[in-house]
Amino acid sequence: MEEQKFVIFQLADQRYGMHLMRVNGIEQDYHVIPVPNAPEGISGIINLRGIVIPVYSLRERFGMNPRIDNPGKSLLVTNSHGTLLAYEVDAVEEIEEVSKECINPMPSVASNEETSFMEWVLHIGNDIVIAINVDKVLSEDAKQLVDQLIEENQ
Repeated sequence: MEEQKFVIFQLADQRYGMHLMRVNGIEQDYHVIPVPNAPEGISGIINLRGIVIPVYSLRERFGMNPRIDNPGKSLLVTNSHGTLLAYEVDAVEEIEEVSKECINPMPSVASNEETSFMEWVLHIGNDIVIAINVDKVLSEDAKQLVDQLIEENQ
């Protein structure tokens, strides 16, 4: 039985997942520096061990209030197409091993252009967790704006 590992995180009262192989690190003690006129969804940048990384609000992408007043808030640092990006989430719960039989594609009736980054449905115990693909969260235009933001702040 083949298993895959996912980082399970929270946004509001919902649980989501991200493939562990796509997560370079989890940061809990950080300071986001706001960037005026940043691309949509970018709440600012962080300096992580000398590397400037944009911070992207998954709450905003999901249509939630982007402000997180939670001491457990965390960043999931990822690498998408050669670009380091930190996704801000309410809390990281755990790393979960999920058997291949418990990983299903997102139902087509729940998929559209705005939700194409939500690729899998994970069955974890009695819960259903939506797993996202970090390569599909940003549009092509947003990726270019993020790359430009990184260049300007190096």
